[in-house]
Amino acid sequence: MRHVALLRGINVGGHRRVPMKDLKATFERLGFPEVRTYVQSGNVVFGDGSPDRDAIEQALRQDFGFPVDVMLRSAEEWATLAPRNPYPSQAAADGTKVHVAFLHHEPDPARLNALRARSFGEDTWACSGRELYLHTPNGLGQSRLDLAPLRQLATVRNWRTVRAIGDLLG
Repeated sequence: MRHVALLRGINVGGHRRVPMKDLKATFERLGFPEVRTYVQSGNVVFGDGSPDRDAIEQALRQDFGFPVDVMLRSAEEWATLAPRNPYPSQAAADGTKVHVAFLHHEPDPARLNALRARSFGEDTWACSGRELYLHTPNGLGQSRLDLAPLRQLATVRNWRTVRAIGDLLG
C-alpha cells in the first residue's frame, strides 16, 4: 500500500530548509521504496510499508536538526478526499481557493463547535474525519479563518496539490 507524508512548516519564508533530494533520502534510509516528492512544501509519496509517524519525525529531526510534524495518509484515505469535498465546483473553478487542512486526529466535537461559533466572513469550512475543507474566495493569504480553537496541529494543502499528489499515487 502506498502512503503520503505531509510535512508541516518546512521551506516557508526561507526557514526550516529541507531540500527535497535530502527528504527523499531520509525516507529511503527508513526503508521505504518508490519515494517521490512533490513541490517544496514537503509532500512525500512512498511505497509499501507500515509507516510509523514517530519514527519518521525522529529521523527528520536527526537529519535536519529541527522538529517536523508529519501527517500520514494511506492511498485509500487519499482517494476519499475528492468524494468528500463539499466545494467541488469551487475547486474545479480555481484549485487555489479550496484547501484541505490535514489533522493528526478527528477534532473534538466541542472544539468544532467553538470554531462554528466564529464568523470568518466569506471564508467557509467543513469537517470530514481528520480533514477540514476550506473555501477561501479571496485566497488563503487573505483568509480570516483561524483553526486555533481546534487545539491541534494541521498542515494545509490547496486543491491543486491534493490532485497532484493523487496523480502521483496513481
